[in-house]
Amino acid sequence: MSADNRTRILDHAVEEIDANGEASLRIISVLKAAGVTPPVLYNYFGSREGLVIAAQIERYTRQTRSDIAVIAREVANCETGEQLRQTLVDIWRRSLAERSESRWRRTSGFGSAYARPDLEAAVAQAQDEIVKGLVEIFEPCAERGWLRPGIDLVSTVTWHHSVLISRVFIEHGVDQVDPDEWDRLTIDALERAFFGT
Repeated sequence: MSADNRTRILDHAVEEIDANGEASLRIISVLKAAGVTPPVLYNYFGSREGLVIAAQIERYTRQTRSDIAVIAREVANCETGEQLRQTLVDIWRRSLAERSESRWRRTSGFGSAYARPDLEAAVAQAQDEIVKGLVEIFEPCAERGWLRPGIDLVSTVTWHHSVLISRVFIEHGVDQVDPDEWDRLTIDALERAFFGT
């Protein structure tokens, strides 16, 4: 069996969940779209629940993997602490402006983990990988003295990641919040966390 089959199945499951929610996922639709038979699907995922868990994790991590690669490239091009600061501010602004769908996808995946130990464990592992990837990007910057003295990168990166995702609360529900002010406060807090004053 080809890994391409697994990828096609997973991609179609993600598309269905993205379009209409987890409850809308129909095995028959995924089989038809992926061009595989039931034994192929069940060989990879075991059950509908196994497919849902795999699809939710893929939804949770897909954008982040891409984002981490972009951040790594942009940070690697920095030659000074001030250039790093401006690069990160630009990245944060883009993230706040352009990642609404990704934030919603990730928070819905996180919520889906409730009372699902397998998905909860996979989400926790994905979070650990995200933090590890970002810490690895920022460690050389800290060693060069470009970041706040004494910075705890694991705590700062974890907080940074959660703050950016938390914008979902004003994107899906809090009408009276000025998004520009929310973004200004967020970027100011992130700058202080990474660089100090």
